[in-house]
Amino acid sequence: MDTHKMNTNEKKRTGRCIITGAGDFFGMPVKPQEGDYVIAADGGYENLKQCGIVPDLLVGDFDSMHIDGVKGTTGPVKDLDIYADAEKAEYIHHLTKMKHEGVETRVIDPVKNDPDMMACVRIGLEMGYSDFRIIGGTGKRMDHSIANLQILGFLAEHGCQGYMYNEKQVVTAIKNRTVRFSSSMKGYFSAMSLTDYSYGVTEKGFKYIVNDVTMNNHTPTGLSNEFVGTEAEISVKDGILLLIYDIVAEL
Repeated sequence: MDTHKMNTNEKKRTGRCIITGAGDFFGMPVKPQEGDYVIAADGGYENLKQCGIVPDLLVGDFDSMHIDGVKGTTGPVKDLDIYADAEKAEYIHHLTKMKHEGVETRVIDPVKNDPDMMACVRIGLEMGYSDFRIIGGTGKRMDHSIANLQILGFLAEHGCQGYMYNEKQVVTAIKNRTVRFSSSMKGYFSAMSLTDYSYGVTEKGFKYIVNDVTMNNHTPTGLSNEFVGTEAEISVKDGILLLIYDIVAEL
């Protein structure tokens, strides 16, 4: 049994887990509300400070921001099996605890398999959150941006919903379900298969109609559909899709 999924079901929370990373930052498209839990992933702390927001928790190995007493580098390490704890991720229960500027802080050993963002997601899952909002998750490092897309797939696989924002668009992942959009939605809409294959993909109410097709993750056939001022929906019978669309209003 997957321990993270089990724990999420046992103590489910209704608020959102808002995680801010150290990537490109354009302000907060999602405003923290009562019941939300805000986590700063490493240098994402500085992004939150720009907005006058104090996070509930700061997590990281602190290679993108400095904290007194934390080295923040891996040092001369080689030939280490970093996948040893990749599935259970027991490390999140043994993080060094401290405070930074009065904020509860958890320090991650920089010699690890999970990026800081993934560690934050795991902590949110342990706390019982199922709605995740990632801000500052894209930027100069393409590998980190792709890793964060995989995190959205991880959340969908675990029965949760994750959204990642950049300046103008939001991306989310869905597994084996239908998502509906109101007639107020505008702009482009793209659907990409994150799994090797996504079966039974149907798009209704968009400029281009898609009916019960199979998509794969090596052909970009789902790029640049468009909202046309009517209610629209997309469904997938078997697989995980990434959905990308313009930010019209806070979700």
